[in-house]
Amino acid sequence: MKYLLVCTFLFAGLFAYGQRAKIIPLDEVEIGNILKENQAIIYGSFIQRLSFWQTGYQQNIRIRNLETNEIFSFVVKPTLRSRKENPFCFFIKPGTYEVVNFYYSKSKWYGTEYNMRPVFRGIDFEINLKNKIDSGFIKQEDLHRIVFKIANNTLTYLGQWHFESGAPSFTNEKATLDKKLKEDYVLLEFEKAVTVLPD
Repeated sequence: MKYLLVCTFLFAGLFAYGQRAKIIPLDEVEIGNILKENQAIIYGSFIQRLSFWQTGYQQNIRIRNLETNEIFSFVVKPTLRSRKENPFCFFIKPGTYEVVNFYYSKSKWYGTEYNMRPVFRGIDFEINLKNKIDSGFIKQEDLHRIVFKIANNTLTYLGQWHFESGAPSFTNEKATLDKKLKEDYVLLEFEKAVTVLPD
């Protein structure tokens, strides 16, 4: 049974990777954009694992809409940006989402290496998941996706995403980020934003 589960997760990851046309990039909110009827905006910040990744490459999070089964991606670390924490702000369809994987690339002596890591609650995405399941260190009932829900017509703060060490976690640093983003996104009402920390 555990081999079937491992194969299912690996297949799902490979399927999501291979079906490039099916992965829909979220539209970034640009300066001057406003929240319109029948849409939503998510924002937050992402802390990367600088000691492990090459800082010049883009890093993405992929999420799945649980109602439509569509897979979306959004940039959490832009290309050529080396700072440890990066803000993000994107338009998104309302719905319930699960975090599927973390996608990044890094430089190797032979060229660029592309990496896709499944993301689960309470589990470090850097471990070899298949080996941990095969050894019994991680049980199938320990594998839970990280989920968040976005309501229609809302500006939603998704927290500070901690991917710098260990299992991913999420903290509320809204007041600090709102001050920074308000300088650029002057038409968005951050003080009215809803806080939803993925869980």
